[in-house]
Amino acid sequence: MTDAQINPDPENMIAYDDQKRMARDGSHDERRGLAGREDVRPEILYYLAGDPDPGVRRQIAQNELTPRHADLMLAQDDDDRVRSDVAGKIATSSLTMSESEQTNVYKVTMQALEILAGDQLVRVRQILAETLKDSAGAPVHIVEMLALDRELTVSGLILENSPILNDEFLIRVLNSEPVQGALKAISRRVALGEEVADAIVNSGDTEAVAELLGNESAQIREETLDRIVDQAPGQPGWHGPLVQRSGLHVDAMRRIADIVSETLLVELKKRADLDDDSVAAIDLVIQRRLDGRSIEDLAEIWSDTPDGPTVTAGVEDPNWAKSKGNTGPGPVADAPSDPEWASEKKHEVDQGQIKRAQKLHKKGTLREKHVSAAINDGETDFVIAAISLLADVPKGVVRKAASLQNAKALVALAWKAGLTMRLATRLQMNLAKIPPSGVLRATASDGYPISPEEMNWQLEFVAGMADGD
Repeated sequence: MTDAQINPDPENMIAYDDQKRMARDGSHDERRGLAGREDVRPEILYYLAGDPDPGVRRQIAQNELTPRHADLMLAQDDDDRVRSDVAGKIATSSLTMSESEQTNVYKVTMQALEILAGDQLVRVRQILAETLKDSAGAPVHIVEMLALDRELTVSGLILENSPILNDEFLIRVLNSEPVQGALKAISRRVALGEEVADAIVNSGDTEAVAELLGNESAQIREETLDRIVDQAPGQPGWHGPLVQRSGLHVDAMRRIADIVSETLLVELKKRADLDDDSVAAIDLVIQRRLDGRSIEDLAEIWSDTPDGPTVTAGVEDPNWAKSKGNTGPGPVADAPSDPEWASEKKHEVDQGQIKRAQKLHKKGTLREKHVSAAINDGETDFVIAAISLLADVPKGVVRKAASLQNAKALVALAWKAGLTMRLATRLQMNLAKIPPSGVLRATASDGYPISPEEMNWQLEFVAGMADGD
């Protein structure tokens, strides 16, 4: 639309004097009819934009040939319906308008859009968002205004769909205490970038993470996915999306299999992208859950036997198991929600777990994978003993750090034990039950977030408070 005069059909044209008369003295019906015509002079349309009848002004708001200055006036109209009509029209016309052409019209159009993007009526702003959400040619600053709107019915449309918003802007939104539901909208974006996915996981918004997992086009780093799996035992809403998520590595598959329901375990086994290693890992978990044994017990049995067990459809050969002394289910300890379990006064110590850790350490084969598996199995005494042995500190120091829910001390213990920061994160959440908001996380390079000096100080501090065992 421009301010240029149109060339009407001479046979249907209303004479200019008649246009002026109808605009000034015509009935409601005549003025409304005139306002909707395509052969009316621009100055007449501008005059009708100030008509006392909202019905006339609505016709002017909808008329594609209305001068843009009249639209600017209508963008500030007292009638909600008039503003809604002009919002839809201007937003649509802006999609084909470049800043370099028709400079005056462009400036007035942007001014009108800015007014409408800040309109008090949600419906007006929503009309703009619905019109602009899918366009790569929409005015950037208007789209960003709508993306920051405090009404999710407005901002959600833009945050989920607009191709204009870049990762830097989205991360800024994530860090700015956005309206509830904004993170879920961002999580559903097509081809969401890795850095934005990291920011969503770091936010602690569990519903947004579930949406992220369900978004197959979202790019999620393997390290980020591992962190999600670390937290998944306490987040049942993530289990279904995790089972369906493509690109899972074998260790993630096994850990997921260890926590999901039997129904989801069946779904996991049906995945078309499973390789032989993944199938074997899932079969091991199925068997462990059937007989109640620790997966570390199975791993030790396998490593001591040249041929290993026969596994068919996820069921271990019972004769082979009996030959190794495994004739029935064994206890699997679950870590209680109260971190005070770390005190021996409130917790019956499993000496078998401790001896297993000591045996592995004596052989020089105690590794991070054993600690990780024990965390999965809820074998708290194995975890405490393993950290104690690897870090060369008394078990009481590990218990005290857990009972205090001291995130820095647990990170320091993992560091002293030669473990990764990823496992240190799991220790905080699974051993000490520290809530996500209080968990210390790895740096961008997956390193430790505190200095060696600080970690040594934390170890000395906790050691001074701990029992001497």
